[in-house]
Amino acid sequence: MSTYLWEPFAAFGRLDREFHEIVRRSWDASERARAPRLGFAPLADVVTEGNDVVVHLELPGADIEKDVAVELERGRLVIRGERADGRESDNGHVVVRERRYGAFHREFNLPEGVGADQISATYDKGVLSVRLAGALAPAYGTRIPVSPGASSVLPSAGPADSSESHSDEPGHTPTVEG
Repeated sequence: MSTYLWEPFAAFGRLDREFHEIVRRSWDASERARAPRLGFAPLADVVTEGNDVVVHLELPGADIEKDVAVELERGRLVIRGERADGRESDNGHVVVRERRYGAFHREFNLPEGVGADQISATYDKGVLSVRLAGALAPAYGTRIPVSPGASSVLPSAGPADSSESHSDEPGHTPTVEG
């Protein structure tokens, strides 16, 4: 029979090394530079103007009429589209590229009761502005006045005179007067 020394923490050491390898590969700049960019999320500001909420998205260079859609889906404002790469040919060598191109998709929760008829969108100087008219307007309800007076207790189904015996007592025979 063979014996061996069991080291319960040896597995943790192997797990630690594998975790560090995963993190190193995920954050290595040379690996990220070779990976293609699949899209981007345009920068957004959400501001209030009176009872309106306005969403501003930076989309310079986007063809708004052809490549951008503003939709209302399941109670959410959805803005999706694509900003095409404006370069026809790349004769020069790019040193740094910070502008983002490709598909984008942004979603925003809407307040209760905002419908498509309350949403409008404009595009000016590279900024898409979507206005949710009346989104912050207080919900109007009906106030019910309360007046002092007698309580509105429902009458009981039994006799009004308490001197009579209850019909659910044993041995009680109901009498009918007529």
